[in-house]
Amino acid sequence: MIRNIIFDFGGVIYDIDHKLSELAFKNLGVGKFDQLYGHEIQTKIFEDLEIGKLNEKDFITHLMEVLPKNTSYEDIEDAWNALLLGFEPNKIDLLKEISGNYQLFLLSNSNIIHYKRYIKELEAYTDFRSIFKDVWYSHEKGMRKPDDNFYLELLKQNNLKAEECLFIDDLEKNIVAAKQLGIQTHYLVNENIIDLFENGFLKK
Repeated sequence: MIRNIIFDFGGVIYDIDHKLSELAFKNLGVGKFDQLYGHEIQTKIFEDLEIGKLNEKDFITHLMEVLPKNTSYEDIEDAWNALLLGFEPNKIDLLKEISGNYQLFLLSNSNIIHYKRYIKELEAYTDFRSIFKDVWYSHEKGMRKPDDNFYLELLKQNNLKAEECLFIDDLEKNIVAAKQLGIQTHYLVNENIIDLFENGFLKK
């Protein structure tokens, strides 16, 4: 029986489009941002930002090294945030509704730059964190998906049984990692979380 629902954030609750940041960086002078992101050294920079090991100033300073000299701090910040599209209020309303029937948790790979932008939008609408029993952002916890410990520590610190949890994510590798730990999963592909529920409960 599912008693707890663990939600991913970007692509599940909050709408994102990574291609928009890729385009924004291309306009700043980065020919292929996907290659920059995939480079071994640069990948570590992105991962370090996501686990809070690298602060926003140092992250942007690193990116400035591969961008034209006239690129400003604000240009890079805006390009990095370009992927953030916003949220549908009815998704937040759904979370509030189902929180009366399930314990809700948030497990998200995020970073301080994105967080500072989207949390302002969310908090203008509601006290977002209060919807969840516990909120785990990677940049606050020093761990990220699909690392086992990120899932296991959430379960441990909240005294949760894996088999009583449903994890909803839009990235397959994160779903696979959760499954291997005994957590029930739903791989969200071309769906809206609203479609998974009816009258405050998961559809059977």
